[in-house]
Amino acid sequence: MKTKFFVIPLLIAITFGVILSLKTFPKQFTVNLEGIKYQLGAGNIYFTKPITIHIDGKLQQSLTGSKTFKGSIDIDHEKIPVPEDQRGLEIKFLDNGGGHIVYGYIEDGRPGTYGYGVLYTNSNFSEVTITILQKDETDQTNRGWTSENGQMITAPAANRAEALKISNELMQDYLKGNSLK
Repeated sequence: MKTKFFVIPLLIAITFGVILSLKTFPKQFTVNLEGIKYQLGAGNIYFTKPITIHIDGKLQQSLTGSKTFKGSIDIDHEKIPVPEDQRGLEIKFLDNGGGHIVYGYIEDGRPGTYGYGVLYTNSNFSEVTITILQKDETDQTNRGWTSENGQMITAPAANRAEALKISNELMQDYLKGNSLK
């Protein structure tokens, strides 16, 4: 009888431990996606450019449910002013599903950061969209993004309509009922 009182809680504890470790164990993702770079807004419907995104890294979920990606994101033909050997990323995803792509680096002995944009993805990185930060025309030191005319990268997508559909789905928590056009 005493053995049952010991074995049952032990089995429950082991089961709980296994479930927690499976949930929080980092998952490796290596994906190459074909997509497009485009600009939002009715006046920009012809601004599209094919692009390839390479994602390689691990996604880890904490016990509280927050997610962190550690790895690299390379986008063909995009100029990122960060030394190539320092382009490792650690992206912490927010409650709205977005994670800021910010590179930290050291150049000429001085530390620096470069914010590229915000990444939104589904659970297995088979669909991604990135809002690209752009310089403000009136203040060249300020970078930002707007849903009215901001630039985006979305994959997989062959055209603007596919890209907008994916972006609106991945960014629905951020957009709060609005949609990108």
